[in-house]
Formats: sequence, C-alpha cells, structure tokens
Amino acid sequence: MSRKFQGTNYAHYKKCEACERKKFCNEENKPMTAYNILRDSEGFYYVFCKLEEIDTVPKFTPDSEKRRRDLEEYEKRHRQLPFLMSPMITNGALAIELAFKFLIFKENLEFECEHRLDILFLQLPQKYGDELRTKIYEQIHQNEESLMKNFNQISNLFVEARYSFERDTIGYSNFFTDLVHLVCDYVIDMKKEYIHEEDDILADD
Repeated sequence: MSRKFQGTNYAHYKKCEACERKKFCNEENKPMTAYNILRDSEGFYYVFCKLEEIDTVPKFTPDSEKRRRDLEEYEKRHRQLPFLMSPMITNGALAIELAFKFLIFKENLEFECEHRLDILFLQLPQKYGDELRTKIYEQIHQNEESLMKNFNQISNLFVEARYSFERDTIGYSNFFTDLVHLVCDYVIDMKKEYIHEEDDILADD
C-alpha cells in the first residue's frame, strides 16, 4: 500500500502530549497545511516560468531576417548558460503534482505520496476534476481520449527529468507546458481563501 500524507502535526510539543485538545489543534490547523502545499506549488511554478522564459526558442515568423536575428540573440544569451531543460521540466512537473495534492488535501485532508500525474489527476475530488477537465478541453483543445493519452506520456516527468542522464533523450510537449500554466493558475487563484487564516496564524506568532 502507498503511504499517505495526512497533515502536519502542529501539536508536537511535550506539554501537548497529555492535552485533551491535541487532536482538535491539529484538525484546526488543516487549512495551514493546505496553504503550505499551495505555497510550495506556487514557488515551483514561479521557477518553471522563469526557466521557460529563458529557455524558449523564438517563435517562428515569416520574416526571415527577424527570425535570423531572434535566433542569433537566443544563441548569444545561451552561450554561457547551463542546460536548463531538465530543471525546467522538473519544476513544472512538481508544481502540477503539488497543485493536485493541494486540491485532494483541501477536500479529503490527506493524499497519497505519489508522483505520477495521471494517478493524482484521477484522484481529484469530482468538483475540481470536472472543472479542470472542462478548462483543459476548451483551452488546450483535448478530448477525454487524447487527454488521458497525453497524461500517460507526461505522468512520470518529475522522475524522468531529474535523471535525464539515464535516458537517450528527454523532451516535453506543448501539452505539458500548457497544462502547467492552466493547473497552477487554477489553484493559485484559490490562495485568497487562505490569506485571512495565514494572517491570523502570523498574528498569533
């Protein structure tokens, strides 16, 4: 059986061990745990966006002279840079993974310690799964068959991109990059639900 994460124990002090409110303290702090998962997803997404901005090859343009200048500038910028594709993919995959785990924890107060994106996607609470499916169908132009086929191809990118040296090639598709933006923007929009609780927590410190 896979291991499950059921929240952070915020009542871990020695004085709390015999306290009858210990269980309730942890339950009351579930929003803080959910917020922390969301915060980490947002952080990895931010790094993904920055790396994507640096690493993206200039878009095709019919103007051959502009295309030539853009490519020369791209090559010039990258001359002194390390290989960024693996860290970019890794950060994007982890951002989606944590976004899914946030949505699952938000509803169920636990999630499986699982990296595969297709498995986590299918475990989403129905209301979030339905909303994301609709957005993916409309904005990334997928249907159910193509969606799950694409999900299956990218599901283990978090592991594969971290160990790209073990593989002959590594790459990613527009589906992956579009999915990173769609899913992360979707959950980051929920951050406002937690700002008040976080402010209260900070005020109590």
